[in-house]
Formats: sequence, structure tokens, C-alpha cells
Amino acid sequence: MKATLTFLSLFAAAVFIQIIGEAQAQDEPQVQITEKQLKAAANNSLWRLKHSMEKDGFYSARVALNVWRSNAVDAGVFDLAEYDGYKKQIYEKSIRSNLQCYERSIQNNNMTDARICLFTWKAHAQELGVFDPDRYEKMEKKLKEASVVK
Repeated sequence: MKATLTFLSLFAAAVFIQIIGEAQAQDEPQVQITEKQLKAAANNSLWRLKHSMEKDGFYSARVALNVWRSNAVDAGVFDLAEYDGYKKQIYEKSIRSNLQCYERSIQNNNMTDARICLFTWKAHAQELGVFDPDRYEKMEKKLKEASVVK
């Protein structure tokens, strides 16, 4: 009997909570986002993208690129050519940075970092279609030789 009463009281509480939740949802006003707000968000995220491309590393810039793309699509101002241009700039910066990282790591006898930089350079160069297999082989050989000397 106690179990039945407990069950019925829990069931009644659940129904009551559901009714209250539905009533509150109906009372809340629906927020309308205007086209002007969407364009402002797209412009803001474009500024953040450009700033990130200049100041931040690869992953922050990629996130900023994706946020801008999403906001630009929502605002109806997305341009694929512009997106591709920003993406190319981000990858080119990463390629340069990873080449520098590779050389600096070799000089400092940090072979683990050199391998990571080489791998990242290769992946990003392949993404842009500028990968040079001969250069990669030379860099890989240099890394192996530096590892043996260590």
C-alpha cells in the first residue's frame, strides 16, 4: 500500500512539473533575431578571424574561420571564394611556421618536436596541394641523421 501511494505521489508530481513547464514555455516571449543583428555578428566574426589570422596559431584561426563561415551563412553574406582565400592564408602561415619549427627543433636536438612539425607541415601542404615529396624525403633524412648523431 505504501509503495502504491509513493508511486502515485511521484506520478502526480511528475505530471504537475510537466504542466508547470509547459505553461512557463508558453509565457516566454520568442526572441526574433533581425537581419541587421545577423550581419553585425558576421562582421564581428570576420574582424575576429582577421585578428586571429594575424596574432594566433593555426587552430585558433581555424576555429575563427568556422565561426565566421557559420555567421556569414546565417546572415546570407557567405562567399566561398573569400572563405577559400582565408583558409589558404591560414594554411600557408602554418606551413611557414612548421618549417621554422622543424629547423629550430633540429638545431636544438629536439627530435620529437621536429617530427611533429614535419608531420604537420606535410599534412597542411597536402591540404593546399603544395606538398613536395622530394623536399619531404630530404627533411625526413635530415631528421634521421640528426637523431643518430644525438
